[in-house]
Amino acid sequence: MSRTSRLIDRRLAKALVLLQAIMIPVSALIAWVLKDSTAALSAALGAFVCWLASCYFSWQSFRAAGARASRHVLSNMYRGLMGKFAIMIVGFILILSNVQPLSPAALFCGFILVQTMTWVAPFWVSRQQKQV
Repeated sequence: MSRTSRLIDRRLAKALVLLQAIMIPVSALIAWVLKDSTAALSAALGAFVCWLASCYFSWQSFRAAGARASRHVLSNMYRGLMGKFAIMIVGFILILSNVQPLSPAALFCGFILVQTMTWVAPFWVSRQQKQV
């Protein structure tokens, strides 16, 4: 039973990372169509920061699994969460201080668009499992 839940957790993490990666160019395209190339670059950078932080969290969180490793899993999740916040903070600081010209609204919209995939991924994975 633990092997099945481990596979489901990893599938969900992989689906989330994949959906978020797909949304990086989509957010840039949407910003470019709605505004200009500066907004497109800003949206892509915001989306990339969110994706990178999510990749780190997924990698850190799902390194161990199973009932015997529950404390280890919990500690990995805390480390992953702290690392995710650190990556987001450092990423935004670097982007806001070094990228010129920049559209802050597009930067945060790109970030939010990719972050919403956290809510979409579970529905997508459950739908894929029903089809199999």
